[in-house]
Amino acid sequence: MLPSFCNQTVDIVRPKKTIDSRGSEIPDWTSTTKTTVTGCSVQPASTSLSQDGRVLGILNGWTAYLPEGTDVKAGDRIDFDGESYVINGEPRKWTGPSRTSHIQLNLLRWEG
Repeated sequence: MLPSFCNQTVDIVRPKKTIDSRGSEIPDWTSTTKTTVTGCSVQPASTSLSQDGRVLGILNGWTAYLPEGTDVKAGDRIDFDGESYVINGEPRKWTGPSRTSHIQLNLLRWEG
Protein backbone atom coordinates (compact mmCIF):
# COMPACT_ATOMS: atom_id res chain seq x y z
CA MET A 1 0.00 0.00 0.00
CA LEU A 2 1.36 3.38 -1.02
CA PRO A 3 1.10 6.49 1.21
CA SER A 4 -2.18 8.41 1.45
CA PHE A 5 -1.05 11.09 -1.02
CA CYS A 6 -1.23 8.40 -3.73
CA ASN A 7 -4.90 9.04 -4.41
CA GLN A 8 -5.21 8.82 -8.19
CA THR A 9 -6.97 6.14 -10.22
CA VAL A 10 -5.79 4.45 -13.43
CA ASP A 11 -7.31 1.83 -15.70
CA ILE A 12 -5.17 -1.05 -16.95
CA VAL A 13 -6.31 -2.03 -20.45
CA ARG A 14 -5.30 -5.44 -21.79
CA PRO A 15 -6.19 -7.07 -25.12
CA LYS A 16 -8.22 -10.28 -24.75
CA LYS A 17 -6.41 -11.96 -27.63
CA THR A 18 -3.77 -11.61 -30.32
CA ILE A 19 -4.12 -11.82 -34.08
CA ASP A 20 -1.74 -12.96 -36.79
CA SER A 21 -0.35 -10.14 -38.91
CA ARG A 22 2.14 -11.16 -41.59
CA GLY A 23 3.41 -14.05 -39.49
CA SER A 24 3.62 -12.14 -36.19
CA GLU A 25 1.27 -12.28 -33.24
CA ILE A 26 0.11 -8.76 -32.33
CA PRO A 27 -2.40 -7.52 -29.72
CA ASP A 28 -6.01 -7.21 -30.89
CA TRP A 29 -7.12 -3.92 -29.36
CA THR A 30 -10.70 -4.30 -30.65
CA SER A 31 -11.56 -6.48 -27.63
CA THR A 32 -10.06 -5.58 -24.26
CA THR A 33 -10.46 -5.98 -20.52
CA LYS A 34 -10.22 -2.99 -18.20
CA THR A 35 -9.14 -3.12 -14.55
CA THR A 36 -9.48 -0.03 -12.35
CA VAL A 37 -6.69 0.52 -9.81
CA THR A 38 -6.97 3.08 -7.00
CA GLY A 39 -4.27 4.38 -4.65
CA CYS A 40 -1.88 5.35 -7.47
CA SER A 41 0.35 8.34 -8.16
CA VAL A 42 0.97 9.55 -11.72
CA GLN A 43 3.65 12.20 -12.20
CA PRO A 44 5.09 14.03 -15.23
CA ALA A 45 8.44 12.59 -16.34
CA SER A 46 9.54 13.94 -19.70
CA THR A 47 8.43 15.58 -22.89
CA SER A 48 10.12 16.05 -26.24
CA LEU A 49 9.37 17.80 -29.51
CA SER A 50 10.06 16.14 -32.85
CA GLN A 51 10.71 18.51 -35.76
CA ASP A 52 12.39 16.17 -38.22
CA GLY A 53 10.91 17.83 -41.31
CA ARG A 54 8.23 15.18 -41.87
CA VAL A 55 6.02 15.65 -38.85
CA LEU A 56 5.72 17.94 -35.87
CA GLY A 57 4.99 15.83 -32.83
CA ILE A 58 5.27 15.72 -29.08
CA LEU A 59 6.21 12.69 -26.99
CA ASN A 60 4.84 12.91 -23.44
CA GLY A 61 6.31 10.75 -20.70
CA TRP A 62 4.81 10.03 -17.28
CA THR A 63 5.77 7.83 -14.34
CA ALA A 64 3.03 5.88 -12.60
CA TYR A 65 3.33 4.30 -9.17
CA LEU A 66 0.83 1.49 -8.55
CA PRO A 67 0.19 -0.52 -5.39
CA GLU A 68 2.31 -3.60 -4.77
CA GLY A 69 0.80 -6.75 -6.30
CA THR A 70 -1.07 -4.98 -9.11
CA ASP A 71 -1.50 -7.26 -12.16
CA VAL A 72 0.16 -5.18 -14.88
CA LYS A 73 2.62 -6.18 -17.59
CA ALA A 74 4.51 -4.82 -20.58
CA GLY A 75 2.13 -4.57 -23.52
CA ASP A 76 -0.77 -3.32 -21.41
CA ARG A 77 -2.03 0.24 -21.80
CA ILE A 78 -2.84 2.69 -19.06
CA ASP A 79 -5.82 5.04 -19.24
CA PHE A 80 -5.42 8.10 -17.03
CA ASP A 81 -7.07 11.50 -16.98
CA GLY A 82 -8.82 10.93 -20.31
CA GLU A 83 -5.69 9.82 -22.21
CA SER A 84 -4.27 6.41 -23.16
CA TYR A 85 -0.59 5.62 -22.60
CA VAL A 86 1.66 2.71 -23.55
CA ILE A 87 3.95 1.14 -20.97
CA ASN A 88 7.54 1.69 -22.07
CA GLY A 89 9.52 -1.37 -20.91
CA GLU A 90 8.77 -3.82 -18.13
CA PRO A 91 6.98 -2.82 -14.92
CA ARG A 92 9.49 -2.40 -12.10
CA LYS A 93 8.78 -3.87 -8.68
CA TRP A 94 10.18 -1.87 -5.77
CA THR A 95 10.37 -3.53 -2.36
CA GLY A 96 10.78 -1.37 0.71
CA PRO A 97 9.63 -0.81 4.27
CA SER A 98 5.96 -0.81 5.18
CA ARG A 99 3.79 1.32 2.84
CA THR A 100 6.57 1.96 0.33
CA SER A 101 6.60 -1.18 -1.84
CA HIS A 102 5.10 -0.44 -5.25
CA ILE A 103 5.24 -0.99 -9.01
CA GLN A 104 6.73 1.71 -11.23
CA LEU A 105 5.63 2.18 -14.84
CA ASN A 106 7.18 4.39 -17.49
CA LEU A 107 4.34 5.69 -19.68
CA LEU A 108 4.46 7.29 -23.14
CA ARG A 109 1.95 8.99 -25.41
CA TRP A 110 2.67 10.39 -28.88
CA GLU A 111 0.80 13.41 -30.21
CA GLY A 112 1.21 14.63 -33.74
